[in-house]
Amino acid sequence: MQAAVMDVVRTEPAPLDLPTSILYPDFEFSPPEPGSADSLPAFTIDTLSKADWAVAKILAAEDRISRRAELAAELHSRIDTWLTKSSTSDQESINYLTALVRPFAEAEIAKQRRSRSLLLPSGSASLRKLPDRLDIVDKDAALAYCQASYPEAVVVKMDLSKSVLRTLIFKENQPIPGVDAELGQDTLLIKSSL
Repeated sequence: MQAAVMDVVRTEPAPLDLPTSILYPDFEFSPPEPGSADSLPAFTIDTLSKADWAVAKILAAEDRISRRAELAAELHSRIDTWLTKSSTSDQESINYLTALVRPFAEAEIAKQRRSRSLLLPSGSASLRKLPDRLDIVDKDAALAYCQASYPEAVVVKMDLSKSVLRTLIFKENQPIPGVDAELGQDTLLIKSSL
């Protein structure tokens, strides 16, 4: 069955022009066991050239992560497109046959006293009531009408102002019960100079 679906859906594969280091990151370096003769002293950044080297490595790693994310998004898009194309004819068959079965199933279920299911050798057809649906299409008009005629339908929402809370806690040192606060810390940002 899958082979037939794959034969019907013809998609031209787009080349993935990515180096293997993007798809398969290399993990060639493994640190030596502690205490072995090959163990090296811990690497430290103590010169401008070492700091520059580390920043270059960080930027290269971030670039590889970004390219992998782009590749994943492209592959997800291809799979979604394939799934939509390959499922279209089956979904159309389901819709058509469901429309044909429904009147017969409704008539047969109406003849039954309690059950809302029609049991068949290959499956069952059941009637289930879906939940009621309510959409507010013009909020302002509905709100104005309900405020005047049905005030119990109007909900007043209370919320806290984070800007006022920040001022109270961080500038005025006022403790507020139920609020967890922490001063922001410095973080190191690495950006390319190119």
